[in-house]
Amino acid sequence: MDLYDLKKDIFNIAYPFIKTRPNVALSIGIIDQHQEATFTFNGSNFMLEEKPYVYEVGSISKVFTTSILGELLQEGKVHLEDSIGNYFSALPDHHPVTLKRLANHTSGLPGIGVLKNIYNLFDTQTPRDPFCQYSLDETIHYFKTHTNEPKVKFRYSNVGMGLLGYILANTLHTDFETAIKQRITDPLDLPNTFISIPSDKKETILQGYGIRGHKKPPLHMNNFMAAGAIRSTVDDLLKFMKAHLSDENLGYTFTHQATETISKDLSIGLGWLLEDDIIWHNGSTKGFSSYLGFDKTQQTGVVVLSNYRSNILTINPGQIGRDILKLLKDE
Repeated sequence: MDLYDLKKDIFNIAYPFIKTRPNVALSIGIIDQHQEATFTFNGSNFMLEEKPYVYEVGSISKVFTTSILGELLQEGKVHLEDSIGNYFSALPDHHPVTLKRLANHTSGLPGIGVLKNIYNLFDTQTPRDPFCQYSLDETIHYFKTHTNEPKVKFRYSNVGMGLLGYILANTLHTDFETAIKQRITDPLDLPNTFISIPSDKKETILQGYGIRGHKKPPLHMNNFMAAGAIRSTVDDLLKFMKAHLSDENLGYTFTHQATETISKDLSIGLGWLLEDDIIWHNGSTKGFSSYLGFDKTQQTGVVVLSNYRSNILTINPGQIGRDILKLLKDE
């Protein structure tokens, strides 16, 4: 069956999301065995054009980060049990937090704390990246004062993943943005995947909208780009996903192996979440939301990109993506 024959079914899945968002550009890419198809559905106020629409992909950036980690592990440049003390002179050499704990969110870093949020409101002198409660210096100070084995099994942390990217870039003697280019976007030929917006790409960058439909400014991150700063297109993310669906890159494959159990049906590898047979990650910024998930057994996958931030309690790209994967499985 030609995947484009599924357009009506996919539209029906996506329509509850589209109908309340007049400025939406919802891009969907699917892979089924050796077939690929892409669709973009628009709201009533958005006129589609023939160009690659670039979205902020938010936390999907994290699996770009762990893809680099997987390669460096394969090359012996780093090891999962390397202590972060190896990389920061202010920390003891055998600090119990390791690269694995940063990659699978078990470093013990606090989640979103109300008191820290209040403190940050009054501390206007410390530069912090969006969605990160701690600056780089504050993060090192936190680990310096917390040298006992982390007691938290899993606690999602933008700061922890951002720190991992910082470490990996330093290991490669470059910055994170260059590391992504050298290790992923150039080798995989992803011309529309980047962090800083090139001057010749400005016309392809979509306007982002918040949950209530208000325009949001572009995302800018500095210290912790690895947590969520990447921009990309549905076509580029399909290429990235294809590289993970195949087992040609052993470093990528290694990131799919479970390292921690989160709940009965959910585990985490290195960055990737593992649920039933689906390997996935989602993303969200102030004006965008996204999902990327694939089933290696079925050799199917889906990318869903939206220029609206979505509420997790309502229809969102993650739900759309899961429903499409089920549709592919049932065909």
